[in-house]
Amino acid sequence: MVKFDDPWLIDAIWRATDLTRAYLSQNRAQVAECVAGLDTNRIERVLAWLVLEHDELFDRLGEPSMAVREIDAMAALSPMENEFETTSAVRRVALRQTGLTAAVGDLALPDQVHAISVCTAVMALEALGRVRALEEVDAKAAEYERMGYPRPYPVA
Repeated sequence: MVKFDDPWLIDAIWRATDLTRAYLSQNRAQVAECVAGLDTNRIERVLAWLVLEHDELFDRLGEPSMAVREIDAMAALSPMENEFETTSAVRRVALRQTGLTAAVGDLALPDQVHAISVCTAVMALEALGRVRALEEVDAKAAEYERMGYPRPYPVA
């Protein structure tokens, strides 16, 4: 893996990882906290990393199904102001009405972040099961730490 020296990128990597984990572990408070109070530049970096993680998972798993009930349950963990747009976007993707890029393209930045996170988490949940999906996220976190990228903020 490439060594990163940009502290904002490292922060984004951790926030994206923690957001995916929060959705998978059904931790509503952590979901809200992962991107709360971030400025536009930092949210954009989180979004960029989430897209990379989503695409890596998609390439590895193929196109796993996404059950609407799982989408609804996962999106319900989003902050209230993001839940409707998140649910609507990911449902359109699951029903194959549109691709993910088109589904989130017109959304506000925070809605894009949550929609990509929900899509990624539901794909992992459906393909791997909750335990294995969480193990994979935790293995990535451990790898980041081994590479010398400690989490730049405390986790509750």
